[in-house]
Amino acid sequence: MTVTITASVGASGRNLRPDVTIVQRLLADRGVSPGRIDGQCGPHTVNAILRFQAQFLAHPDGRVDPQGATLRRLTAPHTGGTAHAPQTPHNPTARPGIRPPAAPATHAPQPPAAHAPLDAALTALVPRPSRDTINQGLTAVSPAFMVQELGNPRESYNADCQPMTNATLRRFVVSDSVGPFRVTGLRPAVESLRAAFTQISQDQPAVYAALGTAGMLCCRLVRGSATAISNHSWGTAIDLKLNGVLDRRGDSQVQTGLTLIASIMNTHGWYWGAAFRTEDAMHFEASRALISRWAPLVR
Repeated sequence: MTVTITASVGASGRNLRPDVTIVQRLLADRGVSPGRIDGQCGPHTVNAILRFQAQFLAHPDGRVDPQGATLRRLTAPHTGGTAHAPQTPHNPTARPGIRPPAAPATHAPQPPAAHAPLDAALTALVPRPSRDTINQGLTAVSPAFMVQELGNPRESYNADCQPMTNATLRRFVVSDSVGPFRVTGLRPAVESLRAAFTQISQDQPAVYAALGTAGMLCCRLVRGSATAISNHSWGTAIDLKLNGVLDRRGDSQVQTGLTLIASIMNTHGWYWGAAFRTEDAMHFEASRALISRWAPLVR
């Protein structure tokens, strides 16, 4: 019988419980333990996918797609047990006692350790997901749109954080807990984050326990720009850390833990910065739909 899944599993996948269970069982059958077979795609399951892919992919991405090569490998006929690395090809010209020349060194990524510590599994890097697989149904905002909807947070900006001077906006800025930490931001944004993190605590408890932040409200320019105002200036964007580690901006790689919560943040209307032209996976910001909904509340 053909084994299929209905949606993607793993890093940045939809991770539907029946699909995750199928992939976990296939991995276990191949001798690559995903941890508990419980239908929940956590860091250990992604780590197992990465280790399995390292046997045949130069750049593992930690994701199993319904029509992808990884699922075909997982469901291909095999004899069971742990998969073995390919054997050295037979060399008919080799003489007994003479060692053949060593193969040239490669720089292919090394597979993750079989029992990588949880913190290492969360911050393990995978390639940035395809833009058409994330932020579905969401639109990023522009500085002009933000000024139009919410007003200008202050009169002038530079590369450094400066205080908000717009008295109307300041009335709606709050400092409060969103679950794993406290933030300062626009009240509806803080309330929305609290709801998103509540769901993360239920669906991805390991990621939730590791979450930290590099800040929310910060009136400044976008990094590298002399004119564009950062969405942090309105307190409607947040930068996240995992176990105190920030994802590096612009390297087209993202931390595994961030991929596991991106779809949850999207569900609550937060746009993931991994899709920016310059990848910024630590960054989540309120989408156009959220800002349009909040604008009448803060004018």
